[in-house]
Amino acid sequence: MKIALTADLHLDLRQFNRQERWKDYIDTFSNVIRKVLELDVDAFIIAGDLFEKYRPHPGVVRRFLKEVSKLNCPIILIRGNHDSPKIFFEKFGGDTLHLLQDVAKIIYLNKENPTYELDDVCFIGLGYVGFNVKKEISQHLKNIETKARVKVGIFHQLLDYPGVPENQIDVSKSFLRGLGLDYILMGHWHLKYSEDRLFNPGSPEYWSFDQGELIELNLDTGEETIKPSKEKGFYLIDTTKGAGEFIKIKPARSMYNIIYKTEEFNEAIHIQTIQKHLETFNLEGVMIKTLLHGRCKYGRINIRKEILLDKPLFHTIITQLKPSDVSIEKIDSMEAQTEYLMERGISDETSRKLAKWLATNHNRLSIMPSNELLNTLRSIIKSKKK
Repeated sequence: MKIALTADLHLDLRQFNRQERWKDYIDTFSNVIRKVLELDVDAFIIAGDLFEKYRPHPGVVRRFLKEVSKLNCPIILIRGNHDSPKIFFEKFGGDTLHLLQDVAKIIYLNKENPTYELDDVCFIGLGYVGFNVKKEISQHLKNIETKARVKVGIFHQLLDYPGVPENQIDVSKSFLRGLGLDYILMGHWHLKYSEDRLFNPGSPEYWSFDQGELIELNLDTGEETIKPSKEKGFYLIDTTKGAGEFIKIKPARSMYNIIYKTEEFNEAIHIQTIQKHLETFNLEGVMIKTLLHGRCKYGRINIRKEILLDKPLFHTIITQLKPSDVSIEKIDSMEAQTEYLMERGISDETSRKLAKWLATNHNRLSIMPSNELLNTLRSIIKSKKK
């Protein structure tokens, strides 16, 4: 049997608050369907997070149904953490995924409908579990009886993949392997991963800038390094061969994560260099994140107004410069704070008042509500006029 596995489609996501990105996610899913049709699969599986929210826009639902209606195989899906709160299908008669099952040839696997059998394969699905994950999954599989030769488990949880922080792991790969399943199909982790009959396809569209192409330029030496973007697509799994192949899908538009590094930022020289370098990526409709990393005389600096690109759909600039001419101990002192504020156009008297208050209340800053902090700083500034 040939199985196509996708997950984390997040349809109805308006990424970066751009309508174009809303459409991109839908168009990328259309490309997945187009490729699946070419492969003539026996089952199409969506391992959670079909939608970005539990009440998706009707237009998105309509487009989804239109696309999957082209398939001539069973469509099997489970609930992801974005699809629906648990309470919606346990207490209020079903969620959007139940609705899809009612109006289309879609099999929605959950606690009430845990299995679907096709030829000699039994698909066992359980949607996202937020608490007591091991217990919930174990109980879900405990009472399932099947004579099918192959058992395929479908889950939406974060496993102990390489690079996943330990405190974010829901359950281990070894635990799932101990449940007697022949194949484990996963969602939730947005990067592709596979090992010995365990498959996680990741999202077919770019979810964050760390998934795009990475370009690093050393402003001091001119050395440039480029790392390709993360592969996007879905898995084609053949149960007769016991193997899977990753089928690549090109995302809707290019994404670049550009990092500029320097030991000593020189505004007069480096801004011109950055602007010239960025013009290489000033392409129609792309997405760019620019990060300035290193040291400069006063630490913080805003170059947003001096770096202008007219063609990208989205471009954000972040500076992470640290002060070069003062030590960490000095930057926390009243003198350094005063100098920093004065350099940014604040009067001598007001700068000293602010610096004194910041030094005196250093330990309170992290726990003060933002409105209280803002009102306090305003009162210090206004006290100058009395």
